[in-house]
Amino acid sequence: MPGTDRHPQPGDRVNPAARDRLVNPLGAFDQPATAVLLAVALAPLAAAPVVLRVFRRVLPTDLRADAWRRYTGWLVVVPVMAAAVLLGAGWVIVGATVLSLLCFREFARVTGLFREKLICYLVVGGIAAAQFAALDNWYGLFAATFPLTIAGVAGFAAAQDRPKGYLQRVALGTVAFGLFGSCLGHLSFLAADAGYRPRLALVLIAVGFWDVARYAVGKAVGGPKLSPHTNPERTVSGAVGGAVVVVGFVMAAGWWVFDGTGLHDPGRLAGFGLLIAVAAQLGDLMLAAIKADAGVGHLDPLIPGHGGLLDRFDSLILVAPVAFHVIHFFAGAGAAQPTRVFTSG
Repeated sequence: MPGTDRHPQPGDRVNPAARDRLVNPLGAFDQPATAVLLAVALAPLAAAPVVLRVFRRVLPTDLRADAWRRYTGWLVVVPVMAAAVLLGAGWVIVGATVLSLLCFREFARVTGLFREKLICYLVVGGIAAAQFAALDNWYGLFAATFPLTIAGVAGFAAAQDRPKGYLQRVALGTVAFGLFGSCLGHLSFLAADAGYRPRLALVLIAVGFWDVARYAVGKAVGGPKLSPHTNPERTVSGAVGGAVVVVGFVMAAGWWVFDGTGLHDPGRLAGFGLLIAVAAQLGDLMLAAIKADAGVGHLDPLIPGHGGLLDRFDSLILVAPVAFHVIHFFAGAGAAQPTRVFTSG
């Protein structure tokens, strides 16, 4: 798994290579692909107002207003994510930790899990441990957080001597940690490699392009509903359009980003893009199913045009582990990077 080749030297407080990866922004553009991908991410923000004004006469008023709201949200999301990627892996991990905790908070409120204080504390502790494992580049600890957190939730919930509702409480705690501790924790481990910036940027941009393409194609083309009982707004045309855009983007950008690795292959890149698109769509439907089951239409309107953080990052939750394991299998993740940066020796 990540970083299995080298440990910090005894006596070193923090290995210099690890320190540079975590907190040094001076090498942000050492890989030329990073600058290109940054431009690719920012270009739609500059082009969108022009496009919306050109087509303002043909777009229905409600659709135009919704598009502007979503655009306002992207004006917040894109710069924040770009800054974290450029500043250093440490900032990616801090951002992923905050995202995990806030998404869990929204999930706990929607499902009623917030009433179970002990389980919530255990899940939060598990999230913190998983993110520390990413900061320490200790995948063994990260892998251990899942069974240990679930064991804690199941065991301590039983020790409360409240058998009524036990299965529901434990199931909600297990799902919560699985999604926001384990799945989102893989987002942090995508930053384990010295050249993580273009790789992580590719994944984040792919998810963003999927969302925009799914929305635009779905509204423009319409057609059969993808999952009418779960989310009647999602269409088959939107899902297909999003997948086509993501596969094309990953094949084009990945040919450069993964040069010299096992992913530098058109077929594998196409498969990788398709997996990202499928995981993104499933993440979107997952949150829709959670809200429908809980009888909630919208989460907290934290981001204009997007609702709560879960509304904005639902797709990334399932994309993160898929992207990490594909990249690690074919291209390596954290190879030759110091492991146990803070705990070894």
